[in-house]
Amino acid sequence: MKKRFNQYKNTGLSALLALILFSACKKEELRSKELVVYMQGDKSSLTKSTLMPFVHTPLSVEGNTTKELYIYATREVAADIMINVGADLSAVDAYNAQNGTKFLPMPATAFRIVSSGPYTIPAGATRSTSPIQIEITDAAALNDPKGYILPVGITKVESKDKGVQTSTTHRLVFVNVTYEFNNIQRNQTASASTPLARTGWSVTVSNTTSGAPATNLLDGSNSTVWRSSNSSTAAKWVIVNMGSAQTVNGFVISPNYTSTSENATSMLIATSNDNVTWTEQGRWTGTGPATGTSAAAPDFKGVNFISPITAQYVRFTITAQTSTSRVGMAEINAIP
Repeated sequence: MKKRFNQYKNTGLSALLALILFSACKKEELRSKELVVYMQGDKSSLTKSTLMPFVHTPLSVEGNTTKELYIYATREVAADIMINVGADLSAVDAYNAQNGTKFLPMPATAFRIVSSGPYTIPAGATRSTSPIQIEITDAAALNDPKGYILPVGITKVESKDKGVQTSTTHRLVFVNVTYEFNNIQRNQTASASTPLARTGWSVTVSNTTSGAPATNLLDGSNSTVWRSSNSSTAAKWVIVNMGSAQTVNGFVISPNYTSTSENATSMLIATSNDNVTWTEQGRWTGTGPATGTSAAAPDFKGVNFISPITAQYVRFTITAQTSTSRVGMAEINAIP
């Protein structure tokens, strides 16, 4: 009987010791305070979004198809933190409502997240050792002008540090894939081909300066020019009516030599068959006339299409000029 009592006594002591040791371990459990893991769209600033712009031309789609994102901690971590990530397309509607946008959810067939993780923020660090890689796999399909949003965020966090929390405000980064169509070549080289006859052409403009009317654009002289008003806020545009639908490869513009500081350096080009419904062709960028050129020996500027256009009306909306608030040009010719 005494032997059995001692046996029970020893068993009880062992259990008590195990309970004390377990309690001690629980007391020593790592639980950091105010340690938060989060994501940001930019390596240098705490942003919730990041941009992936794509330019669609008649021949190709241009843009970087890969985006890298990192996961961060608010300070150096005491123990490794393992994080998993994933897409969360359910967040698109809330993002649009909050930002007044109309982005479309990124189609599942147009992207992939190379790995869902886990990604590690090692002890002593504040950032994951490797980036999350997002790949756009079908950029050609992303052709809605409204653009697309891909929310990517933290889905799971594990660590020996039980105090680690996921940010409630920066759990997600919104990858914004934008669409732009461009049918304008990135050069201003003027074609040497014979231009179309301008019989039946007319031109309208946004506004004018006295003595420099729109008709000067079609008078055959590089010495007479159209000049807009001198308002810094007024719209500045030229609409050429070619009389009937014409197929052209581009236009040649004679600069304004009356005042070389009044020349376009950026224009949006649009085409139409009825002067009502317009198709944007893209943005032309260029420079003012080269030093040493003149109305007698002009530095012609080429607006060259990647693919020919067929239209009756062409609109040149000037969005930047060399220096002053006024802008002008001498002649416009079409190249077949």
